[in-house]
Amino acid sequence: MNRPAPNRPYLSPWLTEAAYYLGTYLLLPLYFGKITVTGRDRIPSEGALLVTPTHRSRWDAVLVPHSVGWLVSGRHLYFMVAAEEVRGFQGWWIRRLGGFPVQREKPGREALTQAVTLLAQGHSLVMFPEGKISRDGTLLPLKPGPVHLALQAVQQNPELILHILPVYLHYSHPYQPWRTHVTIKIGAPLRVLAPKDQSLRQATWDLTATLRSSLLALGEGLHHPF
Repeated sequence: MNRPAPNRPYLSPWLTEAAYYLGTYLLLPLYFGKITVTGRDRIPSEGALLVTPTHRSRWDAVLVPHSVGWLVSGRHLYFMVAAEEVRGFQGWWIRRLGGFPVQREKPGREALTQAVTLLAQGHSLVMFPEGKISRDGTLLPLKPGPVHLALQAVQQNPELILHILPVYLHYSHPYQPWRTHVTIKIGAPLRVLAPKDQSLRQATWDLTATLRSSLLALGEGLHHPF
């Protein structure tokens, strides 16, 4: 059995690929109404990728891979998951599908090291920059953590090609009952470059502000009835 490199979470390719097929061709069509995805042509074909979706539901963890992941781009996505979710039988599945735990209020060094290592080695990682679910569709203030980790990765590997991919998820109902419609908009990727004429802190805030502007632009024109 292939085991992960040091500081990299384990991901079972065959189990993950099976999950993609089940989600795309069975679970999502049976539960949701119309699912509209735009911007898939914007997914970078090479390099590392930090996917930064808005967070509106626990369904996001299924719909993001559906719109960006292996069946679309050939990329296996790793997820940073709240530690309380990675327990018991559910935790067993999450860990084998590329998820690894993090304490939301006080992330530990191991989880942060794993995230930076994944990106520095050219993998694809999903992080929700709002940090929690927003039920009313309002874009919450973005946490600087995801961008900070991306900048650390390019500092660790100066030859790394790394992009941040903004993804906007919109549901026709805040609690996603059966046959809810979904709109997913993928934005233009943001290239991450190691800061030269500014501090890491300032570069983090500037790129986080750019990411926020990209997500707001993706959300324009979407109706939020709730």
